[in-house]
Amino acid sequence: MNKIKADQSFAWRITLGAFLCLALWPLWSARFPPMQDYPQHLAQAHMLAERNNPAFDYQRYFEFHLRPVYATFYLTTLLFSRFVPAEAAGKLALSLYPALVAVVIARLGRRGAKGVAPWGALLFFPVAFNQQYFMGNVNYILSLPLLVLALLDYEDLLGSPRGAWPITRQCLWQVALAVTHPFSFLAYVSLAVVTTIVARRHTGEFWRKALAPMCMALILLLGCCLESMVKSSPEAAVPGGMDWISPKAALQFAALMFTGMQWSGGIKAIPLILWGLMAAVVLGAMAAQWRERGPFSLLHGLWVAAAGLGFLVLPCRIGAYTGINLRLAPLLYFLIVLLVAQVRFRSWWLYSFVALAGLCLVASVARQARLSAETEEIVPILQKIPANSRILPLVFDRASPELDSYWFDPHLHDHNYYHVLRGGGFSPYLPAAQLNPVRYRPEQRRPAPGEYTPQEFVWEAHSADYQYFLVRGAPAGFAQYMAPTCNLVLVSGQWTLFERRAQPEIRRAK
Repeated sequence: MNKIKADQSFAWRITLGAFLCLALWPLWSARFPPMQDYPQHLAQAHMLAERNNPAFDYQRYFEFHLRPVYATFYLTTLLFSRFVPAEAAGKLALSLYPALVAVVIARLGRRGAKGVAPWGALLFFPVAFNQQYFMGNVNYILSLPLLVLALLDYEDLLGSPRGAWPITRQCLWQVALAVTHPFSFLAYVSLAVVTTIVARRHTGEFWRKALAPMCMALILLLGCCLESMVKSSPEAAVPGGMDWISPKAALQFAALMFTGMQWSGGIKAIPLILWGLMAAVVLGAMAAQWRERGPFSLLHGLWVAAAGLGFLVLPCRIGAYTGINLRLAPLLYFLIVLLVAQVRFRSWWLYSFVALAGLCLVASVARQARLSAETEEIVPILQKIPANSRILPLVFDRASPELDSYWFDPHLHDHNYYHVLRGGGFSPYLPAAQLNPVRYRPEQRRPAPGEYTPQEFVWEAHSADYQYFLVRGAPAGFAQYMAPTCNLVLVSGQWTLFERRAQPEIRRAK
């Protein structure tokens, strides 16, 4: 019996290591991670690191305000950039995400019965590459495993003898979560309230254990509220009020995880089949063990219900902050995997589950490789632009065949790699939200047609402050429109680079 347990433990460690390596592969095998907003986050981290470098002109155009919220990616990238170039520093920071997912799985292994590996927890790896990952919301995805770890730690705290270190550790998880992403911290507080209600005991010992984490949560909530009121520089006008999306649209977004990240353009058959088989195997294994083990944890089921309810009823937009309820979709996946981790897979159920989880992960890795290859088309373009140049991106075609064009704009921010690869310079579309650490100096804002409306570009209205024009998916006739005033420098894939001519021709009126 001990030999069998030892063999299972060895197989578990090898499998966990293999899944972790596979999850890290798309971040390191290609030059550019396949994440929509990642280029602008990396550019801001690079600007923070090089803001005092006299070789670059960042101080001329930007203000720098790294704040104690929404900061984990920037802080870790700044730390790594002391030792490695910016591109590698960003990848090291991103690598914390699958590493933290592995920590969650290892934590579940320690919490379970001795000698019984939580094979179902391997499902964390394929669901880690969810919609928010492809959207490139780097601080949010880093917060997801932190949120799960904080919840598990709080559950353990309430069920174990009181001690100084467990209480201190819980407070540290909360601080890490609040610094990484305030929305995830709010989600943690909501689920921690559910945990306290379910686990409450009419004893002083119970409430003494809960008191310190509750006080820490209140302090951090107050700090987040005060931080949101601080304005370190004037900002452009932002919309007020709230907007909701229909439950049908929200459910379609949630389903993207299982349809190959496609819906409006046609569901991908292979991912749908793989996930369907995965569901069948999980249900089969549950049925096989039902009499032996019984139902799932009531608390974890309530976590799933609370996250699902929030996903359906919360607004999609509050002021300038969008995708509010949609951010709960990956958290919902993570909490469901906590339930799957309680299933004991045996015999061919186990082999089928591991094989399907691996195939789902491989399918996602292959999709990411194709996306990264598309992004690399911009490299020859950027190499033609000198450092410290002013560029105007005109991205007419933001889409990729790999992702649903209604929900994703995977190439909208590719141009931000200019600041990282060449250094310095100005482009007009860094996000204006106060939480971002790099913002324009008020006097340095320049006219631009709008990130999502390049078709409104008019030379006379928008070109005066720019030396280079990066165009993706140029419509018919655009090159002729630019010909009197610009030289066509290079075409690479869907990208075209135009350079302002020193003495442009006289443009004829249409």
